[in-house]
Amino acid sequence: MNTRIHQGTALATGASSGIGAVYADRLPRAGYDLILVAHRVEKLRELARAITTCTSRSVETIAADLTGADDLACVERVLQTDSYITVLVNNVGIGATGPSK
Repeated sequence: MNTRIHQGTALATGASSGIGAVYADRLPRAGYDLILVAHRVEKLRELARAITTCTSRSVETIAADLTGADDLACVERVLQTDSYITVLVNNVGIGATGPSK
């Protein structure tokens, strides 16, 4: 994959593990800069450093627990205001077993 072609910025939630981490690894290799969102701050920082080192792509991080209204609002603001975002990978797990309040 050619990392020199810029495809825009991808924002990926749940990026610190599992499928989200796979997207975080592959998207910059396909030409995307990243905004990574996860609640595990240290793991998120380590991932961002590794991606930047391997691909030279720009990687921003947002430490957020998207079950919290304030953190969710922060990510929503980024999505509404950052015109460079061309891809959203919404990979946050859902664990609710009852009706929301």
